Amino acid sequence: MRNRLSRFALLASLLPAMLFFSACDVFNSPQNTFSPSGTVAAKQKYLFTVTMWPALAVLLLVEFGLLAILIRFRRKKGDPGLPKQIHGNNRLEIAWTIAPIVLLAMFVPAVVGGVIDLGRTPKNAVEVDVSGIQWAWQFSYPDPSGGAAVQAPINEMHIPAGRDIEIKLHSDNVIHSFWVPKLAGKTDVMPGRQNHMWLRATDIGTYSGQCAEFCGLDHAKMSFRVVVQSQADYDAWLKSQAAAQQSGGQSQFAFHGE
Repeated sequence: MRNRLSRFALLASLLPAMLFFSACDVFNSPQNTFSPSGTVAAKQKYLFTVTMWPALAVLLLVEFGLLAILIRFRRKKGDPGLPKQIHGNNRLEIAWTIAPIVLLAMFVPAVVGGVIDLGRTPKNAVEVDVSGIQWAWQFSYPDPSGGAAVQAPINEMHIPAGRDIEIKLHSDNVIHSFWVPKLAGKTDVMPGRQNHMWLRATDIGTYSGQCAEFCGLDHAKMSFRVVVQSQADYDAWLKSQAAAQQSGGQSQFAFHGE
């Protein structure tokens, strides 16, 4: 009995520590997925939440039920051999058949309102071509004047706020993974295949991104930033980049992988 009480006391003493560390402020973290600043990231957080709480409820129900059964029906001194065996229980079998169906039905709105929408290709979107190389990110945009594609500085992506951004992902070497936690979830960048994703930033600012797939020796250097601007500032930036490229100044942005 004393051993049981001491174990319970140990577990009880760990609970305040768990609550303390879980209360750390992470909402100001530059890569916190629970503090979205974009439409896609917000929907992904919603999907995570609506699937997590039912799953947590099922976990607690099962675990507390298991604990109650272990305590209530534990073998005591003086008990005869095996307890009375029950072969089949129609009510119980019907209950645990219906319960999963009800739980799955709860996820239909999440799939229709979230997963399908996240997988669509947006119309009238700003297009950005993204190339993952060892070890950096290259971004290019259609020239508004109809010329050659406009190259952005290495590891720097510019987008306008409040617009759908269609991102086309390419790799010429190994598998990378494009991830801007506060704007959208990660998407693999695969050699020989064009993947795509979309996002929409709601707040002007600078956001941190990185490669989320180990891609070689300098994988840790594949961080980048996404600069979200007003439409006017974005248009001015794109024109200035196009002008610098036409005048020969784009060479300062060239990158040669190792």
